[in-house]
Amino acid sequence: MPYKFYSVDQIEEDIAVLYDDDNNKADIPVSNLTQNIKEGDILRFDEEEQIYTIDETQTKREKSVISQRFNNLFKKK
Repeated sequence: MPYKFYSVDQIEEDIAVLYDDDNNKADIPVSNLTQNIKEGDILRFDEEEQIYTIDETQTKREKSVISQRFNNLFKKK
């Protein structure tokens, strides 16, 4: 399947700043994306259909990893 994944780094006015797995930046109009996107979401881009959708499973996984890293930074020894 021709998918590419992007993380939503930030949303500035009507532009979403996305990064792919190779850390390439893409500025995409919010109107071209799925509704209800938030910073930190992982988007799956279908190259054939030219459609972005939120990958709920990958988003939850990434947020969990980030949360664990954050907690480990402040864990008392």
